Amino acid sequence: MLATVRNPKMWKTLTGRRIFVFSRKLHSLKTIEIPNLYLDEMIWRNLDKWSNKTATVCAETNRSYTYQELYNKSNSIASFLHKFGMVKDDTVAIMLPNIPEYPIVFLGAVQAGVQVTPLNPSFTPGEISRQLLQTNCKLVFCTNEKYTTVLKTLHSAKLYVPIVTINTQNRTLPSSDSIDFDDIAQSSTSNFQQDFQRDVNDTIAILLAEQVDTLKDLGPEQDVMPIIMPMYHISGLTVIMLQGLLKGCKLVTFPKLTSALLVNLLHNFHTTVLCIAPPIAQMLLNNSYIKRSHFKKIKTIICGGAPLGKAQLSALCEKVGIDVIISQVYGMTEASPLTHIQTMRIKAGVKPGGVGLLLPSTEAKIILPESGKEVGSNEVGEIVLRGPQIMKGYYKNEMANQEVFMSGRWLKTGDLGFYDNDGHFFITGRRKELIKVKGYQVAPAELEDLIRDHPDVEDVAIVGVPHDTLGEAPKAFVVRKHGSNVSPRLIEEYVKENVVKYKQLSGGVSFIDSIPRSGAGKILRNQLKELLRNK
Repeated sequence: MLATVRNPKMWKTLTGRRIFVFSRKLHSLKTIEIPNLYLDEMIWRNLDKWSNKTATVCAETNRSYTYQELYNKSNSIASFLHKFGMVKDDTVAIMLPNIPEYPIVFLGAVQAGVQVTPLNPSFTPGEISRQLLQTNCKLVFCTNEKYTTVLKTLHSAKLYVPIVTINTQNRTLPSSDSIDFDDIAQSSTSNFQQDFQRDVNDTIAILLAEQVDTLKDLGPEQDVMPIIMPMYHISGLTVIMLQGLLKGCKLVTFPKLTSALLVNLLHNFHTTVLCIAPPIAQMLLNNSYIKRSHFKKIKTIICGGAPLGKAQLSALCEKVGIDVIISQVYGMTEASPLTHIQTMRIKAGVKPGGVGLLLPSTEAKIILPESGKEVGSNEVGEIVLRGPQIMKGYYKNEMANQEVFMSGRWLKTGDLGFYDNDGHFFITGRRKELIKVKGYQVAPAELEDLIRDHPDVEDVAIVGVPHDTLGEAPKAFVVRKHGSNVSPRLIEEYVKENVVKYKQLSGGVSFIDSIPRSGAGKILRNQLKELLRNK
């Protein structure tokens, strides 16, 4: 396809995807039509095709539900919520690990027309009570194992919120209540540019747009998708769970991923679609037991959370073979969560180190953070986005909304990057993650990509630390590969050989057992800084 470019100085030819540039804004010319259906109607409209097929199964216990059972039990949850007195605009919290019952509770709440705020089961009591207060939660779903924790938290915070364990789902069918198309379907938590958590509103329309944007027809056979990302995170919820249900996939759940379980998912469950983050990609590469033959059923691997490094992508392609399509996606919770994709499905669709092309109906531009001035291709600035998948706003936080939204509903991502002449986007760092060394800006991602290519390094994270003469200095937290005795000096020398002086590791190198990451695979730099403060 040919690009339509309004700026005569920027005519470009793109194959497989149409992009046009107008006033330095990039648009995907491919658009989508959002069906005038509610989310639960979208999920169940093809129920007759796969009603007796397995919808969810636990990899540890083999506990499973067919699509018909999922439908019936979701109706029971909706009926229970109505009988309990829940009305439109009320909020329920779901504090469940990745278990087969998660979709039942979530879809039941959606059908009942109430809002959902997912809770991380690993949250501290303070984090639980804060989120319940912020969302004015009226009811909490949790497992029996977490009942006591939630109960004590509620008592300590003087919150009088009923708790429902997942074995209380056997209810009658609900009455059909009117649900407005723009009602809030989900309230996800985001660490966007803040140390504390904010709540993000995603409308039913946005969730539908997200599924239509990224759903691909993978073939007539039922696909098998492990839910590796936590379902309390937007990636696990929309990219895997909701897309999988829309496609009629068998979704494999498990509370915690291990190397042995990863082998089991590939070999015994015959996984066909694998949605991962870079740490899981590294787990695949490091496991010597996993051979190319384990990927014979795999059709596609989708990686998100952070870009795969050039060496990591090359090694993954070599391990899985040429028949597996590897795609990388970029986005954030505020974008429900995807805005870009790079994929082998289209010619020249992959550029190592990049995050890809805009998804359908999505617009982007690059601005200078200080002035807000728009810049063109190959110029670094803050990426701002607009599209149907962008959130309505932070829940009851107008000040935060004013910070991130520009005129015209453009969302400031906080990510620094650029797009090239072909419309491919590249992330160079985060505004708040940039390290200022004697006035120079150092992007942690650049150093992390470099150090991760060292033969003795399994994982790495870079943070800025105070320095008497430099102002700030880059410091590396490094996870050594098994059996390696590489020293901090050797890591520092390696970096010194590859970057200019101000990017060198003047803050030193520390070895740790693992890099703290979010459920989506993003580095939790604040935890590393807290580790330094505690020392």
